[in-house]
Amino acid sequence: MQIGEPFWMPEIGLGIGRGQYISGNIQRQVLYWYDQQAKRYQTPEEQLELAQKQLERYRQQFGELPES
Repeated sequence: MQIGEPFWMPEIGLGIGRGQYISGNIQRQVLYWYDQQAKRYQTPEEQLELAQKQLERYRQQFGELPES
């Protein structure tokens, strides 16, 4: 029997656990997926935000992306 979070499900190779999510002024408790090291997978919004930050750092260092 497992106690605590994330709850590991070996059948699918994922864990599930609770976390806080803030959208605008609204804070809610949501479920997140976790890997074997108990690292939470990013939401699509978090992935987009990270990609935008990486693009901005690239532009600051190298300028605009070349046209294809």
